[in-house]
Amino acid sequence: MQASANTLDVQEILNQKAHRRALLTNLLPFTGLTFIFIFFIIVTNGKMLSSGNLTNLINQCFSVSIVAVGASFVYAHGGMDFSIGVSSGVAQLVAAMVITSTGLPVWVAIAACISIAVLCATIVGATSAFLRVPVFVVSLCMRAICSGLLTVGIAKTDIAIDFLKFNVFNNAFLKLFVLLAAIGIGYYLFEYTALGKMEKAIGGNAVTAFQAGVKVKKCQIIAYSLMGLCVGIAAFFQLTRSGAATGSSGSGLEFDIMVAIVLGGFPMSGGSAAKLRAAIIGALTITILSNGLILWGMDYLLINGVKGLLFLTIVAISYDRTNLSQINITGS
Repeated sequence: MQASANTLDVQEILNQKAHRRALLTNLLPFTGLTFIFIFFIIVTNGKMLSSGNLTNLINQCFSVSIVAVGASFVYAHGGMDFSIGVSSGVAQLVAAMVITSTGLPVWVAIAACISIAVLCATIVGATSAFLRVPVFVVSLCMRAICSGLLTVGIAKTDIAIDFLKFNVFNNAFLKLFVLLAAIGIGYYLFEYTALGKMEKAIGGNAVTAFQAGVKVKKCQIIAYSLMGLCVGIAAFFQLTRSGAATGSSGSGLEFDIMVAIVLGGFPMSGGSAAKLRAAIIGALTITILSNGLILWGMDYLLINGVKGLLFLTIVAISYDRTNLSQINITGS
């Protein structure tokens, strides 16, 4: 009887600690976002809230947030992709070539842009799943391939499009509508459908998920395809905003997504604790941080260093060392 009572006491203590940890995990991202926003409003003397800067925030937040929605499905099962930045650049290159060289309707360029991004992401996911190659190795190879294609594509000069002709895609209200639609659809799929639940189950334990009847490979590939879809959408809007496909198109996107994931409290190993809202909060935080540092007067070349330091610090604090396998790869 005494032993049973002691066991119950220990279990109660563990439950309380787990509850406090979950509460802290949920509150910290919101607190961090609020603190950063207020901090930069103060140190920039209100420049953060100017109409021009708010428009810039929407533009800057748009790409990271949309891609973060798709990336949530990949990170939920323990995956990652280092190639999405360069694949976004290749997608923009193809879209720019369609626009400038063929005279086809704009929807063809949009379809081409999205198709290239989906193809690249799907190849990464499928190669990792079927050949049992660690996904970070596959994505690095895809990054090298896409980098070569982008370099060859703009070997002579950047491919510019008629900026004014596509100015409609730079409308802040259109971007806000597309962003909210992407978040709404992504949230429904992630939180309320079998797909989202299966992705998180794979992240928790791929072997157990497979034994429970989850088609692990199929789910992994679908997750990468969804991320590619989001990358393609963001890529076309980036092209119309910059007005040209260049060697730096899409540069740094994959790192921004990784920083957004950890800033929002999204576990990099995936699992049941993965929440789509965490990725969105992280995307908002990294956007406000980058924008605020520039308004504050920091050299933009140093901002990636700040992001890297922040990423390392948060991972060092939050990484679950009880599971030494950071990347969940399964041969099922």
